[in-house]
Amino acid sequence: MSDILCRWLNSELRLSKVVEPHSLSKDFSNGYLLGEVLSRFQLQEDFQSFSTNSSANAKLNNFTRLEPTLQLLGIPFDLSMAKAVMQGQPGAATRLLYQLYILLQKKKRSGLTGTALETMQPAATARLHRIENHIYTQRLRAVVKREADEKMQKITQRFDKRGQEMYGRSVMAELVHEEKRRHLQEERRLQDIEKHRQARKKQQEIMERIETAAVRLPKPPMSRSLRAPRKQQRQQEAQNVHQQIAQFEKSRKRLSPASYGPTSFSVQVTRAVSEDEMAQWNNEYVQKIRQRLEEDATAREQREKRRRRALIQQLHTHHTHEEMVREEQLIARLVRQSQQEKRIAVQLMQIRQQKEVLRQNRILRQRQYEEQRLTDFHQALDREAALLQQDRVEHQEEIRKERELHAHLAAERTQSKHQKHFNICSEILKQIVDLATKSGEYRLLTATAIPLKMMREWKELYFIGKPLYKVSELELGAEPAEPSPEQAIELEKLNILNQQDYDEYTNMMGEWTWPEEGESRAPPTNNDILGHVVARLQNIVNPPCLNDPSPQFPNFSLRACVLGKVCSGKSTCLTRISEAHGIHILSADTLIQEALAAHQAGEQVPNDHSPELETSAESCGSDPQEAEQGEEESSTAADSGLVSKDLPKKESKTKPTLRAQHGAVVEKALRRGGAIPDELLIDIFIHAVRQVPEGRGWVLDGFPANVSQARLLEKALSGADPDQADRKRRIKKPNLVEDRNAPKAPPPPLPALHLAMLLEVSDEQVLDRAIHRSQQVREENANKSDDALPKTQEQTLPPEQTQSAPPAGDHTHIQHRIAAFQDTWSKLEKWFGEKQKILVKVSAEVNEDALFRSVETVLFNTMTAAQKGDEAAESSVKVTDDSVSLTVPQPTASESGVRSHSPKEGAAGHSRRTSISTVSAGEAPSPTPGSTGWVYVDEPLPQEIAEYLVPYWDSVCSSYVSNVKAVMQNLRSERNLIIHHLYNIREDFKQYLQRPDLKQEFVSVWQRDYNSIPDDMRQDEETKAELHHRLDELRERLWDICDKRREEAMEERARVIGDGWLEDHTALLINHYSTLMQVEVDRFQDTLRVLRDYYTGMYRRVLPEAPQDFTCIPLLDITNNNGSQTDRTKSPSGSGPSERLTKSAGKKNTEPEVKKTKVVPLIERRSPSTDPPRLLQDIHQTALTAITNMASVEVQQVEMEVNQEVQQQQMEREKALSQASATHSAKKKSAKKKGPSSPTQEPTPPPLIEESLEEVQGRAVRSRIRQEYSRALQHEEGAARQRLELVKLHALSVVHSVQHRAEQTHTDMQEWLDQRFTSEMDSIQQLSGVVQHHIENSLKIPHQLVLDCTDFFIDGETRVLPTTPTPPRPPPLERTNHRTLSILQLHGLRAQLHKIAPTGQVSSTELCKVLQELTSLTMGSDALPEAWMNLTDSQVQELVCVLSQDREVVDWRQFLLSAAQPWPLPSQNQLLRTLTRFREEDTAASGVLTLEQYRQVELWFSSQADVPVPEDPTEPLPYDRLANLKEFFFALFADAASSTAVLDYLTMLLYFCCHPDPGQGFTRALSIVTQHKHQYRHPSPLLQSLPYMDGAEECEAEEEDESVHKDDGVTVEEIFRVLSHGGKRVTSHHRIESNSREELQQDLVKVFKELGFDAGEKIPFSMLSQHPFLQDLMEGSSQYLLADIHRVLHVPKSDGEPSTFT
Repeated sequence: MSDILCRWLNSELRLSKVVEPHSLSKDFSNGYLLGEVLSRFQLQEDFQSFSTNSSANAKLNNFTRLEPTLQLLGIPFDLSMAKAVMQGQPGAATRLLYQLYILLQKKKRSGLTGTALETMQPAATARLHRIENHIYTQRLRAVVKREADEKMQKITQRFDKRGQEMYGRSVMAELVHEEKRRHLQEERRLQDIEKHRQARKKQQEIMERIETAAVRLPKPPMSRSLRAPRKQQRQQEAQNVHQQIAQFEKSRKRLSPASYGPTSFSVQVTRAVSEDEMAQWNNEYVQKIRQRLEEDATAREQREKRRRRALIQQLHTHHTHEEMVREEQLIARLVRQSQQEKRIAVQLMQIRQQKEVLRQNRILRQRQYEEQRLTDFHQALDREAALLQQDRVEHQEEIRKERELHAHLAAERTQSKHQKHFNICSEILKQIVDLATKSGEYRLLTATAIPLKMMREWKELYFIGKPLYKVSELELGAEPAEPSPEQAIELEKLNILNQQDYDEYTNMMGEWTWPEEGESRAPPTNNDILGHVVARLQNIVNPPCLNDPSPQFPNFSLRACVLGKVCSGKSTCLTRISEAHGIHILSADTLIQEALAAHQAGEQVPNDHSPELETSAESCGSDPQEAEQGEEESSTAADSGLVSKDLPKKESKTKPTLRAQHGAVVEKALRRGGAIPDELLIDIFIHAVRQVPEGRGWVLDGFPANVSQARLLEKALSGADPDQADRKRRIKKPNLVEDRNAPKAPPPPLPALHLAMLLEVSDEQVLDRAIHRSQQVREENANKSDDALPKTQEQTLPPEQTQSAPPAGDHTHIQHRIAAFQDTWSKLEKWFGEKQKILVKVSAEVNEDALFRSVETVLFNTMTAAQKGDEAAESSVKVTDDSVSLTVPQPTASESGVRSHSPKEGAAGHSRRTSISTVSAGEAPSPTPGSTGWVYVDEPLPQEIAEYLVPYWDSVCSSYVSNVKAVMQNLRSERNLIIHHLYNIREDFKQYLQRPDLKQEFVSVWQRDYNSIPDDMRQDEETKAELHHRLDELRERLWDICDKRREEAMEERARVIGDGWLEDHTALLINHYSTLMQVEVDRFQDTLRVLRDYYTGMYRRVLPEAPQDFTCIPLLDITNNNGSQTDRTKSPSGSGPSERLTKSAGKKNTEPEVKKTKVVPLIERRSPSTDPPRLLQDIHQTALTAITNMASVEVQQVEMEVNQEVQQQQMEREKALSQASATHSAKKKSAKKKGPSSPTQEPTPPPLIEESLEEVQGRAVRSRIRQEYSRALQHEEGAARQRLELVKLHALSVVHSVQHRAEQTHTDMQEWLDQRFTSEMDSIQQLSGVVQHHIENSLKIPHQLVLDCTDFFIDGETRVLPTTPTPPRPPPLERTNHRTLSILQLHGLRAQLHKIAPTGQVSSTELCKVLQELTSLTMGSDALPEAWMNLTDSQVQELVCVLSQDREVVDWRQFLLSAAQPWPLPSQNQLLRTLTRFREEDTAASGVLTLEQYRQVELWFSSQADVPVPEDPTEPLPYDRLANLKEFFFALFADAASSTAVLDYLTMLLYFCCHPDPGQGFTRALSIVTQHKHQYRHPSPLLQSLPYMDGAEECEAEEEDESVHKDDGVTVEEIFRVLSHGGKRVTSHHRIESNSREELQQDLVKVFKELGFDAGEKIPFSMLSQHPFLQDLMEGSSQYLLADIHRVLHVPKSDGEPSTFT
């Protein structure tokens, strides 16, 4: 970076001073060169005021003038930056110059001067910059010390020194000086003593050395002189020996026993000596002797030692003597040396002494140097420690500011998000309010429910986010050339609603569905023939181009990218993964550095490099145009033959590699100061991907950084353009048909990447990591500098290596990188997450090892899934190779249009026609044209026809769509106008009815006259009669006013009805629908022309002249009779262009054709004999007639062409026959002339005319063309008829709706008028009542009577109201029980079961499923009681098993009877009496009753119970369950299939014959059928002892109490009728179920015969019931078994609940 900046400064700007990279910080520290750089770009006009000095004032002046210019350029130049540059901190000037370099390059391209920039700057920004400049100048002056301040500091120091000197002259200073003087004297004395001592010592040492070095001349030895000392010595030794001997003798005598003397001995002798004493004396004497002997021995040893010592001394003396002799001999030899040698020895000694002195001095000086260096080292360490401490403080301050900035930016981002969400929510809330107000407004305008059509429109605008109310007014049908933003919104809303209406119309849904009362039809199907025709024409004009092949890459095991914020751990984790698993990591920074290094190193392609590979690499990595240019250049050089084989081989010209080329482009981009283009980055990455070995994986580190890079990367890797589908959708033209045989669009390709991983980390964590990393870098730099301090100054590094690199992860740019990532990540997340679905998020707020394991797991799973997917893709590709090859589109249509001009292509077309004819000539039946098996006729078509028909069809489609949308828009506007008009006339009529009247004036006058009558006269009857008469007159007068106002209101209503506005707009609606019919007719006509020209052009060279007339649908005349408009107007729907080709296909018609304007006839609207439905019918019939006529004309034209071909063929055949007969007669004449007559020959038949193969094939092709044309025409005619029918029905519905609304509005007006008239009359009557009361009581009227329109007030405040009626009592409600089904629940369950099985028989599985659904809360919590909702599946199955009795079906009516319990269980007599009542009510003896008749019959229980009425009228009446049960029984057993619900009462009573004992139930049912009572006793005592349901015993007891009557007997038919009830088959205990009804009847007949009776005779039931067969039948009659559901389900009954009703 420094080298680039230096080259820019020295080469391009040519500064006054040459700048070197190592001195960059020092050169720019005073700011002079910065000002010179800015002056070169005309930005620093006051550069002449800059100073080149490095003083403080010069720096202050220069940097003060630089700051406004840098702020103007947008460079962040604050006090810290200025201080860093002035102090020459490493990297500060470089960063400033790099920013300046980038901005000046941009400014250079724009060509703006400093004055222009200041002029363009906003006033607020300029004022802010001036304030910041003032603050910056003051703070800079506070930081930089001026020269005056430095001089003042020196003067202060000097005066401080003088003051200290003056203080030294004081008294105390003298004492201190005296003490110092004495101390110095003592030190000098000690030093002098030490010096004298050292001098003496040195002098003595010198003298000793001199004496040692000096050679003395000894005297010659003398024998006497030598012997005398020896003799003296010996004598001395002898004397010493004698003295020692004498000393020894003295000591011996002193210690010997003789010393005691003779006196003592004699005394002892004289004494008497005893034996003990003698022994003691002897012992002592012996000890003394021993002691003496020891002393003698010791003396001898001493003497021996002395003797030996003497001998040794003698030996030593002898040796000394010999040494002295040798020395004397040596001295004698040295004496013979010369005097010169002596002087030399003395000089050498002196020189040695001097050298020793010099060595000592050098050692002392070196020690002093070491001490000085150590002192300097410590000072440097202290200085570095202080600087490091200051740096740490500054770094902590920067960290604090960075955290504050981060908090501020985070707060701003949070505020912006909150504001964004708030704006979104507010917009949504406003739209909701608008939708609510729009709904309320519509309800206010119409007082009806909102139509679905209008609600869909509002919802569409609401979901898109468009305002529901108009923000601007647009003229109908006129679009502004330059719409305002509000008008643009309105236009967009119109387009949305128009498109919605168009879709509904074409798909026949929504408002355009077929009416329910009519036949429901599907939308018209697609015309496949027309679709094929349009597709072929488009392929001829615009041949489909093959897609570019996708780039080929090796098979990689992993293709992934890892994204995340800065300092999220991407590079560290991926580096470990690369080292552990060998996955290639591709980083943008690394690849760019490698490309730059390759460019700077001049990396070139080797000579043996394959040019094909290099070309392919260039074409894949770089721009395709550059690759093609390179190929053309290489081919040109090869063709020119510049390199000859015969010439000697020279060194071939090499070119740089692709990576070096990328590096060159990158360097150019960086030199320009811009960013690297995304396309270049993609090329660099693709080149790096191609270098990855096959089978290995690669991961992109931090790339792509935005959505554009992601899209370019996807396109480069997969070859598919992700934006192609959107572009096609935007530029797609409207087309009315589609080609079903067209090749389908390929499925969207799989994502090029297997995985996109995001390492999630919070902003605070990123900031902490960045700060920690910067601290580590600072410590590493500090350690390196500490290690470099003790090195010697000789070991210096080059300037390039001494500069410190900027620390990695500089936290000053972290905020910008975080903000940039947050700005781009939202779109990247949508791309990778929603569109490609490959995004995986991993939390990076963990330690390094945990993050490594998480990323490793995700990558491994992705690689495994990718390998499985690749294997599946390979297998699918192998299977579908043939099918894929068949889907490649071939431009057959375009080729066919050209084949007619060359013989080869004509042969190809001939072969194609041959194949078509052979297919058509086969025996197999040909398919219908347009079907799946039909082969379309694709004969050669002239290019001119296709080029004409394609734009013609496009204009047809666009005009159709635009015209339909215009009609829909007009219909919507008319709908809104009619709604508002009806609302306005209603409101105006209401206001008209509320106009003031004069009734109050008459009332006031009358009251004043009444109160003026004296009180004494009020009691008089005549006065009262007069007052009553006056009151009647007042009332009559008020009634007259009301009648008059009513007549006026009636006239106003009639005027509103007869103004004709509604009729005019109804006519407009009819005209709009007529226009829509005209659009459909135009579409049919234009489609017919396209088909006719297409099929005619395939076998004719000249197209027929098209008729120029247009089919016009009449419109209603809504103009005035004397209006200015003519009676003929232009149609609003223009069809396509009217130009036609009338000449040959090879020539174009150059003559301009005159376009004719379609003139539409008008119909008189105000004819009294016509109504809107009749007009719509006429218009619809006109459109159908036009379509039918056009279709019939085309059919006749086709038939005419066929007839002409047949006639032409017949004429050719006759011509050939005539020629053959003429030839034959000529041959006969010539034969007669040449020879005799030959025998008579038979007449030869005429020769057959042989048709050529081309004619046969051409006729077959024309036949197929006519078939296709006729089929397409029929399809279009049917579709047009269907759409016209739909338009007619919709128009009739809308017109009827408008008329109904108008009639409803007029009816409402009449009701309001009548209601107001009635209210006024009531108020007058109320006033009369009050006045009559006062007259009768002879009282004055103290209060003012006010008659205000329809209200009557007293004193103007108290309103007199009519007596309000009593409110109706609320309906009774049934109290729910925890186990009993309510009546509503029974009805709901019956409706559900009737819907499932209307016949009454439901399978046990289906019933079990229904109950499980009801008990699973899916149908709601109120479908069943609480006890039923707690049932388990096993209990439900058990319940169904009990009901089904091991059969597959269940009678759900019997189930509901059991579920409806408790209800009164009837006895046999009660059932018979009920049947009698039913028959009495059934006067027609039809066996059925209606609901009214059923209600008249009393069942076996009373349904008219006396219910206590609550006193509170607001409380409901008690619920009568029995009465509602009776209604439920009718709904349960009635036949709802008939028009009126009727009840088969016999079947109903058979159901109520159910009993806990099926035998008893059978007996009860038999009694109902025979209408006689029967008794049955079960023979088994065990069954008789079984407990029945509650209430069954009471019924039995009641039956036993009845008197015994005569048994009348039963027949076979009656028993069979009982057994056939419910549609069930009866099962016997002893045999299998009966197979058929006939077999059961035969068995019963057999039983009768066994008992002695015939089949038609009656047998007593008591006898018959004893037969085993009948007993089995009775016991197996499950239809008469009443199951106790509560007992089966183990549901306990409540204490207070009765078991049955009595």
